[in-house]
Amino acid sequence: MKKVKYAFFTFQPSDCEAAQLWLTRLYDQGWELEHLPHFILPAKFIPRTRDDVKYCVDLTRGVRDPNFAPDDFDKLVQESGWTLVGTARTGLDVYKSLPGRDPIPIQTDPALFKKAFFRRELLPILIGGLIVALFLALLGSTLGLRTTLPTRLLTSNWELLNAVALLYMIVFFFVTVGWGLRFWLRSSPSAPNLRLARLKSFCGTLFYLCWLFCLILLPFSRVLEAEGSAPVRDPQAVAGLPLLTLEDLGLSGDTAIRLRQQSSILASEMVLEENADVLSLTQTRWDCRFGWVADQIVADTLASYERSMPYTPADLGFDQSWTYTSDTGFHSLLLRQGNTVVQLYGSLDLTTPDRLERLRDALELAS
Repeated sequence: MKKVKYAFFTFQPSDCEAAQLWLTRLYDQGWELEHLPHFILPAKFIPRTRDDVKYCVDLTRGVRDPNFAPDDFDKLVQESGWTLVGTARTGLDVYKSLPGRDPIPIQTDPALFKKAFFRRELLPILIGGLIVALFLALLGSTLGLRTTLPTRLLTSNWELLNAVALLYMIVFFFVTVGWGLRFWLRSSPSAPNLRLARLKSFCGTLFYLCWLFCLILLPFSRVLEAEGSAPVRDPQAVAGLPLLTLEDLGLSGDTAIRLRQQSSILASEMVLEENADVLSLTQTRWDCRFGWVADQIVADTLASYERSMPYTPADLGFDQSWTYTSDTGFHSLLLRQGNTVVQLYGSLDLTTPDRLERLRDALELAS
């Protein structure tokens, strides 16, 4: 038999009876709870050391050590024959009976438990949800509601994972509120459903793992994934890419080139920057796996530059194309051919027939 067993304890506060039943079943199988960490780490079980252990799971009164400056409640619990094993991150205190004691449950009145549940668990969640909703509404009214997906989200696997994690956390939050309201409004307590409670526990574990990913891992993952705009020392490395260069336009010279590439399961992105004396050309190419991804990138680009660089639709021989020219001679071109989207801007006018033909050939866009 193993010497130690680890298992996640992420039962919801409304499932305290199911959590108590789960601990009892593990004890009957020969495993006794020894340590319950407050954070996401799993609970530690050891082979049972005695035959008279009972468990009691109650709403938390805060992370604490009853052996150090216990309050009146802690003293009463100890005198009743219970000892605190630990406090779960979900808001539950787990007690274990003292050797040679057969204590009664800490909370025996369901009505009092519901009042405590509303005050300690449900009300803070509702207030927090209201604050978040008001903040999002204020942010949306200030910045304007976006109906398109950000291009950065579509071209980075880490950003996609982050979005999925955030979406799951939002959905789980509202589902948790629903579980809490259903438990609080129920007229009479029902028998604990261990299978459903374990499913909710698994969803809770996934929630905290997503929270950990968004808070800690995502910033590091961006650093690891981002290759940054690096100087290109070998021009031939760019010549083999489906990108337009100043050399393709017959304007080669002492040119400084920077290239950045990244991709996701939805689209790949290449950004090329060239500067030669008074000439400059920056282009971004997106090769999309699906047509709707190209639609989103076009819509997001048009929305992002609506104020600083408002594009005008133009007929340039591509599926879709837009142009922009400033009073100072700054030019920009946005075009789409099939599932490929390209944005170019700089000090060059690329809408002349000769340059458009060279552009089509360099970008390898079939008409």
